[in-house]
This record gives sequence, C-alpha cells and structure tokens, in this order.
Amino acid sequence: MDKSKPHQQPDGEQQQVGRRLRTARETLGLTQDDVAGALGVPRTSVTAMESGQRNVTALELRRLARLYRRTVHWLLGEEEEDAAVDNALYRATAELSENDKEQVLRFAQFLAAAGSPPTPRKRRSAPAPFGTPIPPGQQ
Repeated sequence: MDKSKPHQQPDGEQQQVGRRLRTARETLGLTQDDVAGALGVPRTSVTAMESGQRNVTALELRRLARLYRRTVHWLLGEEEEDAAVDNALYRATAELSENDKEQVLRFAQFLAAAGSPPTPRKRRSAPAPFGTPIPPGQQ
C-alpha cells in the first residue's frame, strides 16, 4: 500500500447521509453533544458522521432516525426532502431562545401525538329569533 497517497475523501453517498444527519439535527435545534449523549458515543463521532468521515452503523441509523423523527430511508437519501417545511420551521425558530425552542418542540410533539383533527360536523343553522313564525312541517 502506498502511504504517500492522500487520505481518500468519503464517497458521495456517505457525504449525503452526513448532510442529512446534520440538517435533521439542526432542524430540531439539537447540539452534537445532545446527539452524542443519546447515542452513547463521543461528540467527535457525531462530527465524523456528519462530515462523511465515519460510517454510521445500522443501529446508530435506527436510533438517529428515531431521535430526529425521520425515516431511515430519508436519512439514507432514498426519500425526497420536504425542504420547504423544514427550512421554514428552522428559519422561524432560529432566533428563539433555547427555552422558547423547547416550548416549540413540546408543542410540535403535542400536535404530532394528537394525530389528525376530527372531521368537522355539519353545523346546524342557528335557531330563529324568539317570535319568528315556524314554517309548516318544521313544528
């Protein structure tokens, strides 16, 4: 092996996974230390994953998907990004204090846990004012 060769750059797929990991982390307002603690790895490992310098194990990928509320397929680049939503949320919360970001995150988790809203029922018309004659057949 020729040791004079420069260190190989990570391949495109590994870099893409790294970019998505970083995007997902930043979207949620998490630090690399937060992620390292959740995974039980050093922060330098998270840095290396996000830069494409370190492979992500299958177990780490599953844990990261759960932590980031994304699918493994999205992290691997096999699903399209919903960039408009993520970028809008990121921009809207970027200048908030850490406390306010926590509140926004809790509210988003509350909404996600609540599921989709029930279908609204058809409203009845308001009752006629007192003294209004009732049409025949509605008595």
